[in-house]
Amino acid sequence: RSSTRSTSTAGTHSSELAPSQGNQEPRPAIETDAGHPFGPSLLFLPNAGVVGPIPEDFDFQRHIVIPGAVTQLGLPLGTCIRRNVEIECFNEESIASTIDVMAMTVPWPPDADIGPPLKAPYFYTEDEIGELVGSQALCDSLGPFPPSLIRQIVAFRDKGKWDAELARQAEKERDKEADSSLRNKLLGTMKMQNPVRRIFGEAKEVVIPTVYLLNI
Repeated sequence: RSSTRSTSTAGTHSSELAPSQGNQEPRPAIETDAGHPFGPSLLFLPNAGVVGPIPEDFDFQRHIVIPGAVTQLGLPLGTCIRRNVEIECFNEESIASTIDVMAMTVPWPPDADIGPPLKAPYFYTEDEIGELVGSQALCDSLGPFPPSLIRQIVAFRDKGKWDAELARQAEKERDKEADSSLRNKLLGTMKMQNPVRRIFGEAKEVVIPTVYLLNI
């Protein structure tokens, strides 16, 4: 950006100071309409809020972090979605402009300004998110959606599928344990009632297992 120069006339002020010539005393800095004093050949950067060029210790981080969502009671869900589509598009363009300036070689050009201040999106309630996750027809009727809402819906649906898969696997394990318990119970009926411990060199009365006698 470049500022337009204008010459002073009686009763008016120039938007910038002309450089001093010879032994003329330089005119003092003037107050602009934005409330920021300009010196010779200096430009005020409205988005960064500083006189150019941007200083090397400038805090870019707070200009690329999206503000927290705001709640506006009574605002219909469809209106929130439409407004958030515009807000996210605006914020993406602003962040891209700021990152472009960050990528420039330091020191930055005097007229290089960052993107405009970011806007806060509108908040979705848990019930509204639940309705969108559970109904594709509702999503189709209220779309298009901002990218962040699409990612949120997909994440909840994927989580629901994963939870259902975990529940299925847990049920399968419980059925497996039940089958194993029943099998062990059946095998227990085949055990001898009076098992004999064999000791080398010692002969005892041999007890015929009951299960064998029952099958004779």
